[in-house]
Amino acid sequence: MLGRPLLTLLICGGSVPAVYLAGFTLPYALPVGLVQPLLHFGRITGPSLGPTVGLITALAILFGLYAAGARTCVQLEGSLPALAIVVLGGALSALILLPMFPIFSQDIFYYMSANRIWSVYHQNPFVVPPLQVPNDTFFPYTSWGHYPLPYGPLWPWITQLTSTIGGDTVPTTLVAFKTLAVASYLLCLPLCYWTVSRIAPTRRLTGLCIFGWNPLVLLELAGGGHNDAVALVPAIVALALWARRLDVAATGAAALSFLTKATMILLIPALWWPGLRRARASHATRTWAAWNVGLAAALFVAAWLPFWGDGGSRSFLQEADQYYNSLTALAVAPARGSALVIHGVQAILVCGFGLFYLAQLRRIRVDGKDTGKDTLKVMWRGLVVYFLVVSPFYSAWYMVWPTLLAALIAERRTTVLTALLCIGALGTYLVQFVLRPIAMPPLNWTEMNAVGLAAAAGPFILGLWALQPRRERSLTAQAITHR
Repeated sequence: MLGRPLLTLLICGGSVPAVYLAGFTLPYALPVGLVQPLLHFGRITGPSLGPTVGLITALAILFGLYAAGARTCVQLEGSLPALAIVVLGGALSALILLPMFPIFSQDIFYYMSANRIWSVYHQNPFVVPPLQVPNDTFFPYTSWGHYPLPYGPLWPWITQLTSTIGGDTVPTTLVAFKTLAVASYLLCLPLCYWTVSRIAPTRRLTGLCIFGWNPLVLLELAGGGHNDAVALVPAIVALALWARRLDVAATGAAALSFLTKATMILLIPALWWPGLRRARASHATRTWAAWNVGLAAALFVAAWLPFWGDGGSRSFLQEADQYYNSLTALAVAPARGSALVIHGVQAILVCGFGLFYLAQLRRIRVDGKDTGKDTLKVMWRGLVVYFLVVSPFYSAWYMVWPTLLAALIAERRTTVLTALLCIGALGTYLVQFVLRPIAMPPLNWTEMNAVGLAAAAGPFILGLWALQPRRERSLTAQAITHR
């Protein structure tokens, strides 16, 4: 007979894919979104009450099942049937989301259009934007046709295969790109389990569930097809190798992630810090730098070499010129678009972030008792502060990165706060697709950005307060009252 915890996990594992099927794939299947270009949740449904309530209900159920599953996994560590349920629950959910139209973001259509510049027209995608071939069949489906490719130099090579498979047909190519994201998510599952096995061996099952069943992770990677799924694969390998003190190999894997998508750059300083400290203690700093910094530089040059001749790296990170749902976005309107003011705000935020990150690095232990959690917590805090405070734009799918780190840490507080981050991130879609069509023009662009930022950060801030020790909460409340 099944024990009660295993039965609970089985019920959760069977319910999660069913909710994705009923709440997302069936109502928003690929043919629904491909009726015409540039469709998303708001344009498909409008700010209609029924679909909005359906979306909120589905998300609430998914996060409830997610919380129940993660909590139950703590009781089932070491159980092979429980491991099978978690893996199959995540895998089946991802496969169910494969035929779902990406209702929250049109980025995948930009991937498709931008890669054709490389694979079909044989031009440098870091110089030539999709706008240069406006007659291409794929061009009407992208909102970002004026952007040369802002990702790493490995991305065109990776997606050349999916473009080749898709041919000149938009639906087939869309399925190919989504299959790439789903396959990457599925590969992340065993890699995540392997990494947690080293960092928190008594929480392997829990860590796997924290990442694999997270609703935002599944909706953004399998549902939305974001290329973060591909960049996460070498990122997890890097963390696994780093946890086993294979520093040079970890650097190589981290560089591959960065050269796919730049998010990994926020983790590399903390990834290098313990090894650098150990090298300094043993008077081997130059050797450490030669192997690690030298390898990263060599991979960087080699990856960019095919695109370098015509200034091919100039569009790298061009996304940073966007401003929405961020502190920088709030400065744009008062500055009346002044580049000097906007860049000044960003410079202040980046410098402050650098000081914060350096202070966090100094908290990392490098003695034999360090399991790696100190470093992972520094990475997690760095990502959260960067995305909520420093980044010029806020995109919900970036929360898959803190979720991965929360899974490897596998502790209650970090998991709860990360889940709240994910809830807030998905809440920004309600602001974008439901509230904005209703509230504008009564609310202007700056005010809507403020609402979006509040939606993104609000649940997390409340969680920070609620998870303080009771005595600290009481003192904080008293201090506020006395003011």
